[in-house]
Amino acid sequence: MLFDLGYTLVHPHHEETLQKILEAHGIVRSIDEIRQAQLKGSKEFNIEKHSGLPAHEFYTKWNLVELKHLRINDRAKAKTLAEEIDYQWFEYAEIHVYPDVKETLQKLKQMGLKLGVITGGYEEDIAKILPKAELKEFFDVCVGVNTTGKRKPHPKTFKYALKQLGIKPHEAIFVGDSPEADYMGAERVGLIPVLIKREGSPTLNVRCIKRLSEIFKVLEQINP
Repeated sequence: MLFDLGYTLVHPHHEETLQKILEAHGIVRSIDEIRQAQLKGSKEFNIEKHSGLPAHEFYTKWNLVELKHLRINDRAKAKTLAEEIDYQWFEYAEIHVYPDVKETLQKLKQMGLKLGVITGGYEEDIAKILPKAELKEFFDVCVGVNTTGKRKPHPKTFKYALKQLGIKPHEAIFVGDSPEADYMGAERVGLIPVLIKREGSPTLNVRCIKRLSEIFKVLEQINP
């Protein structure tokens, strides 16, 4: 069984983390301002174009775009701050594990299932997030963007994890929160996709759960 990481197993609180770092540097911005800057930045920043960059360089460039939308226009100051945000990120980041995650992962391991993570972050991120979240012990394989040079929904990300675990696509379930990158990406490769949507109504015409613990109902349905 394979999982996305952010917003599937853990809530990374990106806005709050950035707010804390900015305040440490004497810059005050509201959560709404930060959220809007991130939204504008995500539309402007070409992730695929920069995916081959080392982690620090990638995040520095992303931070620069975000800072521009936060009205930090002094280029030299913005460049220094963009680098500091990346260096200091995990000093300030609070990684919140969703309530039913650890218990569910423990049960899945007790059932003898192999578990893995496929995320759009870097291997360096995984190496810091999993220990901080106390989840490292559960996973047999972890795939970041620099593991394969590709991001979900590219088939290479899923195929790499399957190869490392020694299983075929139809033998694996993938759980994630993104309809495109996670659900459709896994489905195209032949995995059994599951969309986790903790808030709002279930998404129609897809296999959808509201809590990770509901994955056992999915297992019963596909293995009656």
